[in-house]
Amino acid sequence: MSRKVSILFSVAVLVVIVVIIGGIKAKQIGFMIDSGAAFAQPPETVSVSSVEQQTWPNTLSAVGSLEAWQGLTITAEVEGRIAKIHFDSGQQVKAGDLLIEQESGNEKALLRAASARLGLAKNNLQRLLALREKQSVSQSALDEAEQLVNSTLAEVDDLNVTLAKKHIVAPFDGRLGIRKVYLGQDLPSGTEVVTLQSIDQLRVNFRVPQQWVNKLKSGYPVEVTQQGNTVSGEIIATAAEINSQTRNLHVQAQIDNSLQTLLPGMSVELKVTLPVEQQVLSIPNTAVLYAPYGDTVFVIEPGEKGQPDTVRQQFVKLGNTRGDFVMVEEGLTAGQQVVSAGAFKLFNGMPVVTGANPEPERSLDPQPTDS
Repeated sequence: MSRKVSILFSVAVLVVIVVIIGGIKAKQIGFMIDSGAAFAQPPETVSVSSVEQQTWPNTLSAVGSLEAWQGLTITAEVEGRIAKIHFDSGQQVKAGDLLIEQESGNEKALLRAASARLGLAKNNLQRLLALREKQSVSQSALDEAEQLVNSTLAEVDDLNVTLAKKHIVAPFDGRLGIRKVYLGQDLPSGTEVVTLQSIDQLRVNFRVPQQWVNKLKSGYPVEVTQQGNTVSGEIIATAAEINSQTRNLHVQAQIDNSLQTLLPGMSVELKVTLPVEQQVLSIPNTAVLYAPYGDTVFVIEPGEKGQPDTVRQQFVKLGNTRGDFVMVEEGLTAGQQVVSAGAFKLFNGMPVVTGANPEPERSLDPQPTDS
């Protein structure tokens, strides 16, 4: 009997101990819950900017290709061996400058013979005309003499033209390319000699979507940029049709290249400025959190009854960028405050305070300087 009492007593003591320990743990957990409920997240320091209404130039960006104002490959018009070369690769030439002389000894000999026959034919014609006045020669003989003069004259003209073609000259002012022929080389007709490009003025060919057809007109200014160099020009023509495959419009502009820093065939970035400016909502581009599922910003929500401000993550639809700003097409209204620096460390509903340090000045047209 005493053994049973002892076991019951032990069980009772164990139950009492468990109850005491459970009560202590319950008080501890309750204390932790109360402490967690009373804990306030310290505000995060951020920089803030307003959603601004700005006036932007209405521009269109595109990629274009440069083309010489005048450009061709000079070729040999008649066959013949090169006797003299009067130019170097890359040389600047004027219209009419002699580039190549081909051997022309045979043609010159034939020309002298034809000229002699022409002189004889003319003298013979003069004698027949004098006899014709005396009715001492037939009309047919006179006609044959005239025909001989004309045919011989044509032969002389043909030889003169051939001799002229054996002197290959520059057809316009420009810059020569790399020489493709050598002294003593036999040139078949059509052989390429050298390229000639007039590059003081250049054409820029580019294409724009069809919705821009009625927005682009001749005379609109363009800026062409290549490796940091910017050159100004203007649109000179637009195509009369839309490409049926790409649905793009071919546009051509003219730029000044008097410094000859650009060459035909280069790919360039260009910007067309339209005369009507556009009113846009803009925010600093540092305020945007870019993500594959959508771009967001953190909007400042004013606190109530002495509470700190909080942030709300907002999806936005963005447009073009200009300088340090990006256009907002949907998601924000003018005057709203957004976090412009420090947004990467925020979450929805987090309290924030505005930092005292001023932000760097932003510009629509920043100009980098060497430090």
